[in-house]
Amino acid sequence: MNLKEKIIQQLQFEGFPDLKFLFSNEVLDISPKLLEEFLEEDMQKFEDFLMIENKNLTFDLFEDESNLDYFWSLLNHFQNIENTEKIRKIIEDFRPKLQDFWNYVAYNKKYFDKLVYVENNLDLDEEQTRIIYLRIKAFKDRWIDLSIDKQNKLKELNKQLSKLFDDFSNNIVDDEAKFEYLITDFECIKDLPNEVIEIVKRNAENKLKQWYLFDADPTCYQAVMKYCHNKKIRKDFAKAFYSFASSWKYDNRKNILNILKLKREKSDILGYENYAEYSLNSKMANSAKQVFDLIEWISEKAYIKAEKEINELKKYFNLDNIDPEDLAYYSRIYKEQKYDIDDKELKKYFEFENTLNYLHNISKEFYWIELKEIKSNIEDIRIYEVYKNNILISYYFLDPFYRKNKRSWAWADNLREKKYFPKTKIPIIVNVCNFQKTSWNITLSIRDVETLFHEFWHALHEISSESKYSELSWFWVEWDFVELPSQLLENWVADRESLQKLAKNIDTWEWLSIEMLDKLDSIKTYMSGVFVARQNEFALLDMILYSSYIYENVEELDKKVLEIVNKYSIFPRDEDYKMYCSFWHIFWWWYDAGYYSYMWAEIIEADVFSRIKELWMFDRNVWEKFLNTILWQWTKKTATELFFDFMWREVDNTAFMERKGLLF
Repeated sequence: MNLKEKIIQQLQFEGFPDLKFLFSNEVLDISPKLLEEFLEEDMQKFEDFLMIENKNLTFDLFEDESNLDYFWSLLNHFQNIENTEKIRKIIEDFRPKLQDFWNYVAYNKKYFDKLVYVENNLDLDEEQTRIIYLRIKAFKDRWIDLSIDKQNKLKELNKQLSKLFDDFSNNIVDDEAKFEYLITDFECIKDLPNEVIEIVKRNAENKLKQWYLFDADPTCYQAVMKYCHNKKIRKDFAKAFYSFASSWKYDNRKNILNILKLKREKSDILGYENYAEYSLNSKMANSAKQVFDLIEWISEKAYIKAEKEINELKKYFNLDNIDPEDLAYYSRIYKEQKYDIDDKELKKYFEFENTLNYLHNISKEFYWIELKEIKSNIEDIRIYEVYKNNILISYYFLDPFYRKNKRSWAWADNLREKKYFPKTKIPIIVNVCNFQKTSWNITLSIRDVETLFHEFWHALHEISSESKYSELSWFWVEWDFVELPSQLLENWVADRESLQKLAKNIDTWEWLSIEMLDKLDSIKTYMSGVFVARQNEFALLDMILYSSYIYENVEELDKKVLEIVNKYSIFPRDEDYKMYCSFWHIFWWWYDAGYYSYMWAEIIEADVFSRIKELWMFDRNVWEKFLNTILWQWTKKTATELFFDFMWREVDNTAFMERKGLLF
């Protein structure tokens, strides 16, 4: 069997693929040629499909098995976790060709007409009807009846944007990868967690240097901001992390300017007032004005609370001023001294393996979904078979730890979609995180635990559907609703009933004490004003950039961003502040004119959880109802209908405002 046949065998294997083989250099070497061949196959299959007479159409004929889709998904995942020049070139060279094919399908009138025929003439079940409706809607949203000239222009814009997204992403990864900061005075970092000191010392040794070498590891950055008493060092770190991809050859500002221009041009062709209105067409929010009204109203209250929080710190520490680089440092000390809560000690209660087991037990106990670990041939990768009622329904794997050249945030993704025709394919779902790995037992901060739970719930949302169609997955749920399940599971980290079952000291094996649980309850809204104001600053920056006029040059864009930030930020920012240049979510991910979704979805989630708490969060019947009305439904209904099916009323923001301490 030659190499190509081995690759195809892996792609057609119904079990979990050999990722070590598929990501090997020998496979990457022939990937460009193989992608071309797979593309030719898919193009021919599509042309053959178009030749089928409408009277002979069945719904199953619209379902297809594609080596290209699966292989491309795997290669993109590999780039996200190991962004080398080799994989980058493969992606960059092939993406324009693939985009051409996607454009051809997206504006194919014959294909659209077949969808309309099927909708009007075939006897479809409820799920099939929904799928055909969504496909037709997507064509109409792209204005399938536009002139050929306008369609061609849109295709070209899609192609240009695809290239810009790659450039934007690569600049961040490259700039982060080259970041190094050497600290020679141990006194400056003596208060950092021991595991962080171990890692930065090892970093230095690996580079044949003395002392302590920091890279862009987000955990190390957070440790410096919270524990380093040297203000200059904290300021250096803050400036570095707020200016990634904003200068020299990694400068993203021109990319962002062009992304904004091209997206505005795209929305103009499609007949929308601006790109924000185009983006909101497929979300729960009706208009940019509705988003502005909601977020600005919350921001006003959050700003008042944030000012009180900062003034309390200034008074306590007898400071005239608190700068951005001071906030994490002083708020940590204040929490330790006034509330007697030490994050380093608290972290001992969240050992990685124990936390993971607890998380998986939740899915088993309340969702009848069991994860069984299988052998992995890749270091630090956890692979699981996922069963429901003893039936294999999915594969799931977790890539939990930070590495250089890996995107520095956390996400969930679907690497292989659920397929039933022409033969069954078990989906493959992945969670990627960037936790810190140490040489001894690994412990997580509460924020890390929240991230782990959050991303796992995205995965479980995809895994849990009883539909045989991946097209009805959580990826297709309205984007300002999709965060509801993931944010809901974070409550298992904050609720004292859950913490009593989760938090166990790694040294003493004692459970978290009642006294400590009381202390944690007392700080539930601690610094929440600062957090909400910050999140809403991002949301408003995003929405303004995508709803205002087109900026002429980078200088004008810089000026406008700084103006927006200083209007909504709790801290004044200077011209060095270039956070937007590495704002993954709105310039690379799917949150363009949609970052408000986090706040929007949390309002809904807080409302849902208040009902769950009222009924008791450890009641299986409650979670069964949640599963039946929301989680298992995916996008078989609109988000508004899903919420109503569970709550039997419209959304109320009271629970959210109470959670954040903003009811005043």
